[in-house]
Amino acid sequence: MHKDKHGNIIGVGEDTAVSILSDIFKDGSEIIPQYPLRKLLTDDYIDSLAESYLKHKVDILIFSPGGRKIAIRVQGKDHEGVMKSARDTVQKKLMEWNGCVVVDLDWQECPYLFKEQKDENSYLEVMNALESSGLHIT
Repeated sequence: MHKDKHGNIIGVGEDTAVSILSDIFKDGSEIIPQYPLRKLLTDDYIDSLAESYLKHKVDILIFSPGGRKIAIRVQGKDHEGVMKSARDTVQKKLMEWNGCVVVDLDWQECPYLFKEQKDENSYLEVMNALESSGLHIT
């Protein structure tokens, strides 16, 4: 875990995920780490949420050339707690209701990614997560 040049906390696996996704999405997609959740929501949702939710950032957001928004969440072991898990569920629904496809890269399902290994195994983990979310990348 470290901070980027903007002071955002970058969790384990996030840098490797960005690198892998950059290799996968070579179709002109824009890949943005630490994208503000607030920018994905309509005013109706923004007005109904507590400020604490509005401060959240999506680990990685992909804007595809066709307009699809893909939110990638790199979910470490710390996301197993009751409170964080509940917030994650609300966040996922908010993003889906606002037109995003949400892909979770979970530490249990992506052990190589969370070891920061960019190799065939971690590529497969990311591809499997994309496909599990209904995205079929060729």
